[in-house]
Amino acid sequence: MFAETLERAAEDVWEVGVAYVRFAIDHRPYFEVMFRPELYRVDDPSVQSAHQRAAQVLVTSASSLSPRPADDRLTTIAAWSLAHGFASLWLSGALPESADGDPEALARSMIRLMFGALR
Repeated sequence: MFAETLERAAEDVWEVGVAYVRFAIDHRPYFEVMFRPELYRVDDPSVQSAHQRAAQVLVTSASSLSPRPADDRLTTIAAWSLAHGFASLWLSGALPESADGDPEALARSMIRLMFGALR
């Protein structure tokens, strides 16, 4: 489900991060288990395939934001950390009420603020 969500957003680099956040909020149990490999079968071919598909979208999207090819890996880690960190903070209730209750709009603005200058 996660890979499909990211693939649907892949045409718009900005929306990949928003899709990441949306998936976390809409499918919280899946999101929480995805990062706990002791809770699922890592060697399951369908899990491996989904992981590779999702990773491909994330890497391709982040690479398009990278200022130089040599920085692709670092940009990917930064973009992933931003989306994942935001989603985790939102889910834990740690973000202030000034977020106005719209995580997608806030995520979209934050992603553009952090990576807009790179494009």
